[in-house]
Amino acid sequence: MSDSFPRAGFVKRLLVIVYDLLAVIALLMLTTVANFIVISLLEGNGLIKLDGYVDHSAFLNNQWWFQAELVLVTWFFYTWFWYDGGQTLGMRAWRLKIQSTNGKPLTLKRTAIRALFALGGLGNILVLFTPKNKLSLQDKISNTEVVLLTKEANKRVYLRGVEDPNQTH
Repeated sequence: MSDSFPRAGFVKRLLVIVYDLLAVIALLMLTTVANFIVISLLEGNGLIKLDGYVDHSAFLNNQWWFQAELVLVTWFFYTWFWYDGGQTLGMRAWRLKIQSTNGKPLTLKRTAIRALFALGGLGNILVLFTPKNKLSLQDKISNTEVVLLTKEANKRVYLRGVEDPNQTH
């Protein structure tokens, strides 16, 4: 367990999931709009035909690659945010951070494994059954933990790399 910060409980994790869900929905909407544009351009240039489909949406919803794209975009959202600072947008708002349990830096591979085994947030249910160590399925598999930061520590995490305008060079 982290020496400096306590591990986050189930309720905080659930609140983060709801917050992040809003960001993920917006990202998936942008992905869908980009696909609509590409499909419209391809159809307009005669490169594809939408015969048998009512509209572009019906066409996209019946394409396996589009469904896979939406899953990959969601997976990459979590993987990248966890890798690049240990926080998603919701985690920043609720002052949670993912860190390694063995002191090693988070790698892209480790965060990708974590995102895979989060099972859409269901992996957090394990926290309810392990109240002493508060580790989820994805925590155990990826050797990570979710900690609750102080306000000051949270600011340091998401402002890292931002220069202080009051500092002289």
